[in-house]
Amino acid sequence: MKKLSVNLLTNVVLLLAGIILIIFHGQPSIMLWAARVMGLMFLLPAVTFLVMVALRQPAERTSTDYMGVLPAVGGLCFGLVMIIKANLFDGILQLLMGILLVVLGLFHVIYLMLSSKSLSVKGWYYVCPIVVVVCGVLSLVLPALRDNIPAVVLIAGVCLLLFNFTSLQEYLAERRIRRAVAQSGQPSVPQPVVEDDTIIAE
Repeated sequence: MKKLSVNLLTNVVLLLAGIILIIFHGQPSIMLWAARVMGLMFLLPAVTFLVMVALRQPAERTSTDYMGVLPAVGGLCFGLVMIIKANLFDGILQLLMGILLVVLGLFHVIYLMLSSKSLSVKGWYYVCPIVVVVCGVLSLVLPALRDNIPAVVLIAGVCLLLFNFTSLQEYLAERRIRRAVAQSGQPSVPQPVVEDDTIIAE
């Protein structure tokens, strides 16, 4: 049996996207490729989630599964459009990148705040997500930065790597808690952790 985590897949896609944006940020056609990369960032997790829900038995599907279908379909369609018609997003891609960075950074900040007690979150855990939020805001409000496409792409790539580093910090903190609970033999305390949907395949 092999387990494929939607969260793991999302982080892998973001990591690859960050590396690609950093390496090719100076290329003349970088905005077209950046649009396609962002399209994949929406497409792959959406497809994975939809396949996961489809493979589950009806009795095993939860309300969270059904609530996630509509956003997943939206992400799938949006990702396809960004990949196939990348030129349509040339003028607004900097805006989309800035919004994406703000959303990703805030996601981790909120998660860490909700998990601060259960995961023993340290103050420096917040550094990377806050940097991502600040970079996203600056790319939205500073005209000089918005007009510098290579700089925006480079910043987005670096921030995606910071996002993955924060995800790794959270994973290691969760694993330490699970090990401590297993060694003590006590039932684990529920944590405000996003459900890790999985696909089980032979």
